[in-house]
Amino acid sequence: MKKVLFGWLFLAASFLPPFANGVPAATKTLKIAMVLWRGETEAENGFRQGLNELGYTVQYTVLNAGQDRSELGRLLREDLKPELDRLDYIYVFGTTVASAAKNIVRDKTPQIFNIVADPVGAGIVQSAEASGGNIAGVTNEIPLALQIQTALKFIPFKRLGLLFNPREKNSLLVRDKISEIGGKLRFEVVDLRSPPAQAMLHENLQKLKNRSVAVDAVYLPPDSFLISNAKLIGSELMAARIKSVASVETYIEKGALMGVVPDYLELGKAAAAIVHRHQQGTHLREIPVQTAKQPQLLINKTTGKALDVNLPEALLRKAVFVQ
Repeated sequence: MKKVLFGWLFLAASFLPPFANGVPAATKTLKIAMVLWRGETEAENGFRQGLNELGYTVQYTVLNAGQDRSELGRLLREDLKPELDRLDYIYVFGTTVASAAKNIVRDKTPQIFNIVADPVGAGIVQSAEASGGNIAGVTNEIPLALQIQTALKFIPFKRLGLLFNPREKNSLLVRDKISEIGGKLRFEVVDLRSPPAQAMLHENLQKLKNRSVAVDAVYLPPDSFLISNAKLIGSELMAARIKSVASVETYIEKGALMGVVPDYLELGKAAAAIVHRHQQGTHLREIPVQTAKQPQLLINKTTGKALDVNLPEALLRKAVFVQ
């Protein structure tokens, strides 16, 4: 199997002033390995920006699993594990990577997770208040109740389709939560099992288009496989004239109707702030899981017009529109 060399990508930062935003810069260059699931996102951009603004000079190694579990395991065992003693931090993206990396790292090197929807439910931390180990991070979770209750204000649904990946712990946790909310708000959740296989996804979308599976709307969870197919999903749901409630911004940019979503750039900067707190002497085990401070109501204006959605004035004043 092809071996990926563990080479440092050095970001020159000698031009930085000794103080950035009034914060003393670090006296040494930090070495950070970034273990990613689906390549770099705005979250990683925010992490880099955040550390730069805080005055840190950083050498990054980027290891991308490309949504391949076998490749993730190889990267962790062969490329990451031998370097743990030489790293200051390991940054990980997503539930799958965070869980796998935790089993390899075992508290040997400080680990910063990002974009993990339910770090407690996934067993990554002991509680939202304290991780219990050499790990801390940021969740991209927006309360599902808030997302669904907002959607119900202008999408009256009784049957909500749920595209989810049964192989992902995160997706199963979302499924359980949304089923519980459905029981309280009196709507039925219709499972559309979509493991990471294009054929299955196309089959589910076709069922929605030909109405062999009848739903009033579809919820799109924060699943990497589905997000990487956001354009296909958005266009097919629009063609089927089915309204969609999205959990992340990418879906809405690619054609989903609306969603109360986190700002990945903000979450990346929150992860950078955790590194800074740790550098200032706070133990990672004492840092609570960080959450989105300013979730946004995003609406795809083009999709809304195409589906003849009438938006309440109160929501229109709060919304951010994308074309």
